[in-house]
Amino acid sequence: MHSVVGVNESGAAISPLLIWADTRSSAHAKQLRNSSIGLQVHHQTGTPVHPMSPLCKLMWMRDSDPDLFATAYKFISIKEFVWYHLTGEFCIDYSIASATGLFDIHTCEWSKEALQLAGVTIQRLSKPVRATHRAKINSNKLIAGYQHVPLIIGASDGCLAQLGSNAMQPGTLTITLGTSGAVRRAATRQIYDPSGKLFNYLLTDNYTVAGGATNNGTAVMNWFIKEFTGDEKLPALVTQACSTIPAGSEGLLALPFLQGERAPIYNPDARGVFFNIGMQHSRLHFARAILESICYELKWIAESVESVCGHSDKIVISGGIIHFSDWVQMLADVLNREVTVLSGHDASAMGAAHLGFQTMGLPFQFSNQIHAFYKPESSKALVYKDDYGRFLKLYTALQELF
Repeated sequence: MHSVVGVNESGAAISPLLIWADTRSSAHAKQLRNSSIGLQVHHQTGTPVHPMSPLCKLMWMRDSDPDLFATAYKFISIKEFVWYHLTGEFCIDYSIASATGLFDIHTCEWSKEALQLAGVTIQRLSKPVRATHRAKINSNKLIAGYQHVPLIIGASDGCLAQLGSNAMQPGTLTITLGTSGAVRRAATRQIYDPSGKLFNYLLTDNYTVAGGATNNGTAVMNWFIKEFTGDEKLPALVTQACSTIPAGSEGLLALPFLQGERAPIYNPDARGVFFNIGMQHSRLHFARAILESICYELKWIAESVESVCGHSDKIVISGGIIHFSDWVQMLADVLNREVTVLSGHDASAMGAAHLGFQTMGLPFQFSNQIHAFYKPESSKALVYKDDYGRFLKLYTALQELF
């Protein structure tokens, strides 16, 4: 969603693809975030200033390789790349555009101020279109038998996850956790956040999705397995850690920021930490401490979202975490809130289907059924309340040292 690649007039890539986790624009992001125009651009574009932002990536590309930067015909995301090679159109939907840091979400046009910062013109970006924009396949490789199949450009995966979770009501909070994660609320207007911690991404003409994202989800657990446990599988490790190690990991505390962090701290320099290690701590203690720390980070983001959007009546969980019931229960305990898991389908795919059916004028029925309610266990919630406070204090104490 936050990817950028330079292409020539034929749509061929002439630069590497910079994905969302690429943080080489950290210096540019810090300088912009600390400037007077940083918050202004955030409120105009809906995208927090961070190295994940294509705005900051373009600033870095311009300064690090000016010849390549000048040569590129357009700068596009991976979705635009695929769309162009299917249809021959350089188009970007409002939803993806609103995650670039270059798009004015109030006028639905490219932001002159952001483009000036990035050093690009409107002509070097794709044409913004609604999520319902349609085109036909115009690819020599695919056209036989498919020329009448309509393509709908759709929206971003995060916004579609909100739609696919059937969570468009203002009081419903969604938490998605996979490789990375996000906490979101739907709104019928742009949510003003004076602290600049939340994103505002467009879904349709009538709906905006506000929230915050984390870089560090199952990617951190996969790193731990790769570097410290060998061939162990994630489901087995989660089950073993949760069933044998008590809540709070016997005092062991982790910060999960191996890839820097987005919401709510927007600190690309933040890193992972294990704190308070004792001789009693085993491999499983470390695994559980990571799982708990990811839940603390989601709680931190959720608090930031609700401080602006108001209290949520319902919390819906989606993403890869739903396959780990012990981890979902841990999240309910950390939040000290009841959470709901929907079964059936990937939330983003369900949202894409909903949008597609709606665009074609076809009826759509959500097939998601309530899979389970997870209620917090009071004894564990008390442990996590104290440890969450320690988690916040630990980051605060270390943030200047990263």
